[in-house]
Amino acid sequence: MRFKHPLWTVLALISVSITSCAHTETNTPPQQERALTPTGVVMALMWLARHQNPDGSWGAASYANQCVGAKCVGAGDPEYDTGVTGLALLAFLGAGYSHLSKDEFPDPVTPAKILKFGEVVKNGLKWLMAKQDPEGCIGGRGTKYMYNHAIAATALTEAYGLSATQLFKGPAQKAIEFLVAAQNAQGAWRYTKNSSGGDTSVTGWAIMALYSAELAELEVPAREAYEKARLWFNKVTDATYNRVGYNAKGTGKVYVPGKNEKFTHHETMTAIAVLCRIFMAKDKKDPALGGVELLVRDLPEWKANAIDFYYWYWATFALFQYDGPDGTYFKRWSEPMKNAIVPNQKVSNAGCAYGSWNGEEDRWGFEGGRVYAVALNTLTLEAYYRYAH
Repeated sequence: MRFKHPLWTVLALISVSITSCAHTETNTPPQQERALTPTGVVMALMWLARHQNPDGSWGAASYANQCVGAKCVGAGDPEYDTGVTGLALLAFLGAGYSHLSKDEFPDPVTPAKILKFGEVVKNGLKWLMAKQDPEGCIGGRGTKYMYNHAIAATALTEAYGLSATQLFKGPAQKAIEFLVAAQNAQGAWRYTKNSSGGDTSVTGWAIMALYSAELAELEVPAREAYEKARLWFNKVTDATYNRVGYNAKGTGKVYVPGKNEKFTHHETMTAIAVLCRIFMAKDKKDPALGGVELLVRDLPEWKANAIDFYYWYWATFALFQYDGPDGTYFKRWSEPMKNAIVPNQKVSNAGCAYGSWNGEEDRWGFEGGRVYAVALNTLTLEAYYRYAH
């Protein structure tokens, strides 16, 4: 197997464990059902499978067209359809389900319907590849298309790495080449190719894609790209507290007026930088990793205006890479994270929303919608086995 991703070395064990939990789900009381993280992952994947569009994509808003009975609320911006499709696929791949998977589950909402996870992944990947242009960019070139492309490139890359299926190799390689070519003179990525300025958030997704490409043994000029990216992270990192800014040092709270200014600020950019520095240099003694102190002072809580799935995702992976699963920092983080996410997953009395989370309660849910919320929280719960630390 070409992919060096540590998850795949224990894929069979994880698949058996997850499948076993899923088949006992229907007789599990809600309070117990929500406490089982592996089951929560499978139920979230079932929600994603149920809301996949007929063409293989997931829509930030159009997902509701697939609802059974009362529609699931929480529409996002269709501009991000390519990105949420990539996130949904990563959630399946992160649990070990590829296009080759034979796992089938009765839909808990419509038991006569069988959800075939392998088919779900195959159709999603076909849609992404069909949306790749001659230059390698995946999805339309809207105002913030590099978010979409970087996430989609990661999904194609991990699909190839997991299965070694040659059909995916060319598109994945081309997507990575486009990503490398899009890095700007400051060493960062922004909303569009070679745009001026930088953006720590988009840069984080780009580094994630490059790291996955390395693991999949694609051709990646990673050293050069990483050296340039480190210049960006150095530029936006406060040397005193190792706090990282969004598009400059000391930017503070980031929000969209009229949308999410009421939400609490979190150290999302610091979490992104910590994870990227570890992936790029693999040096856990880097002084800039001191930003982990800021993360464990801001633990996840499910309360109004504090819910931020994006922060929870990046911080979970950053702390797990830093010293998890038994390290002091990750232990301080992991229980609050699980206690925020798992009890708030919709259970069997929620109808079609069963297995999902409400994106309307989240800081960035107005952009990604419910598909984003479900995929991102699923990936967060998969942090324990998606990458070795």
